Amino acid sequence: MSALRVGVYDLYWATYGGGEQVDGTIAQVLAETGHDVTLLGPRPPDVERTRERLGVDLSGCEYRAVHDDDSASAASADFDVFVNGTYLSRAVNHAELGYYYVHFPQVPSRRVDRMRNRAYIGAVKGLGSLSKRELPLRLREAQAGFDRRIARTHFIPSYRRFLANSTFTAEWVERLWGVVADVLYPPVRASVQPGEKRDLVLSLGRFFDPIHGHSKKQLDLLDAFVEMERSGAADGWELALVGGGGPADREYALACKRAAIGHRVQVHINAPGALVEQLLGEASIYWHASGFGEDPRRHPDRFEHFGIALVEAMAAGAAPVVYGAAGPAEIVRDGVDGDHWRARSELIAITTRLMHDPEALRARGEAARRRTDEFSAARFTRELLDFVDRDCQE
Repeated sequence: MSALRVGVYDLYWATYGGGEQVDGTIAQVLAETGHDVTLLGPRPPDVERTRERLGVDLSGCEYRAVHDDDSASAASADFDVFVNGTYLSRAVNHAELGYYYVHFPQVPSRRVDRMRNRAYIGAVKGLGSLSKRELPLRLREAQAGFDRRIARTHFIPSYRRFLANSTFTAEWVERLWGVVADVLYPPVRASVQPGEKRDLVLSLGRFFDPIHGHSKKQLDLLDAFVEMERSGAADGWELALVGGGGPADREYALACKRAAIGHRVQVHINAPGALVEQLLGEASIYWHASGFGEDPRRHPDRFEHFGIALVEAMAAGAAPVVYGAAGPAEIVRDGVDGDHWRARSELIAITTRLMHDPEALRARGEAARRRTDEFSAARFTRELLDFVDRDCQE
């Protein structure tokens, strides 16, 4: 195959999230296999910080500024391959070969969503009626934000292949967009090896207030642990809740802090990387709760669509006890390399059993480590290149 001109579009390179890890790995893999790769986004990605935060090397890539879906769509015409990895993007592809990596397609439409959609359209039209010369940068950015939230599907026929981060996401792509998506699990570069394990239950994830939709449900986990503590089931054990937190979710994070007072519970908000790695190495059990108490038919966006932090914890040898739905239910095979729970009583019963059976706990941790090979960067590279080879031969 001759060298291809490839554009990889991500509006959020500077957030260093899971989506950026996927998009950056796509760019790195294609650049390292001899293709000319250009990163598309509003600002040049910081190569050193991306390498440090995500383990992704973008040094072999060029950069071109695009600020929204319209400019990305126009730029796509200059490439042989256009890869769209921007969440909720509606950019139309004009390259010969277009890939859309879907983190999740959109929220199913309800009456309130349709009303909100009309409001977004009105806001975009209203701002657009003003002279571009008079419109301040902040309002132009607001207009672009409203525009991205409008539910549109006109872009779908322009892509050759849709790639989904899990079977759960792929099913929703077919249901909402009417196209088949191939599952390409994200590449997880697990950098933490098992350390000296201690009686520690760990949960990693940003502190999102449930009133905003998606939540890691840390407060529910904390309440379950306190119940175990009071009953004597968790004697000698600790719980650590670790994750980032922003201004919009400050009250929820502080509620977790307050609820932890007087209990063997650590709440670390915006913890430094060294502490996160230390706790990953020490944790014997990993708890996951996204989706607990939610309706997957009405709010699939409130579930974990894959679970990068979960895989990192498994690679560090923690026995996973996960809410049995969506991405984590695919990653963890119930009763094989971890356990599923649906009701709070099940979470407590499973965890209590592991806490009081060191051999079962050790075996679960070892099985979890082996399972993470299925979500490695090597596997991602192999499957991505296979898609590209096949599509270029058609």
